[in-house]
Amino acid sequence: MMATLLHAAALAICFFGIAISAPTTPVPCCTPDQWEGVMGLIAGYVDHKTPGIEKGYVSLSYDYTHGLMELCQHISITPGIRDDRRVIFDYSHQGNGKMYTIKGKTCTVVDLPGKMRQQCIPDNATYTGSFFMGSESNKLLVNSFSITTQGLKAEVSMTSEDCIPVGETYYGTIIEGVAILETVGFVNITTGIKDPSIFDIPSICKTVDAKFQMPVVLGGAIGHLMEKYKK
Repeated sequence: MMATLLHAAALAICFFGIAISAPTTPVPCCTPDQWEGVMGLIAGYVDHKTPGIEKGYVSLSYDYTHGLMELCQHISITPGIRDDRRVIFDYSHQGNGKMYTIKGKTCTVVDLPGKMRQQCIPDNATYTGSFFMGSESNKLLVNSFSITTQGLKAEVSMTSEDCIPVGETYYGTIIEGVAILETVGFVNITTGIKDPSIFDIPSICKTVDAKFQMPVVLGGAIGHLMEKYKK
């Protein structure tokens, strides 16, 4: 069951920050409209009293300008489950968006209601502090925000200058009977899209009809992770 519930990425990113005082209170922000990078995660979950661990990584290309996002994930889930898949979110046409999930030689297509959600810290998030990563002579200033929504509590960290995602930790109940504690880290972030063909829909997906709709879920940096959990 968790192989389909838990599809996101992996690699526990452990970082040390030194708390500092910011001259003004940072406000919620949005990531750049186009960026690529790698995110990793490690998660512990309890599925109806059965515990498990998920870990792995995912490469990510996000293009809000054209309504596109592509994920290529490599996940291992106890006990002994491997989940490798590619997922394309396409909101580039009028009407509903679509999510294409390619696994091996098969493709499934899901309707996505509404428009693509921009990756933003929500306005009702609570600023919890600032810190820097690295050394005092070579540091990266990071702001942290607390978010509570749909049964989950999250701590999300973004760079102060460009609102680049750094890390997320969240916990709570994702569906009835399934609780999770997950840490996500982001590395090797670059702005822009190097190769737009990454969003091309594979031929095996073009003859598949969408069978059902995804429910409306979270927006922002953790929103697309939750869309996969809800599938």
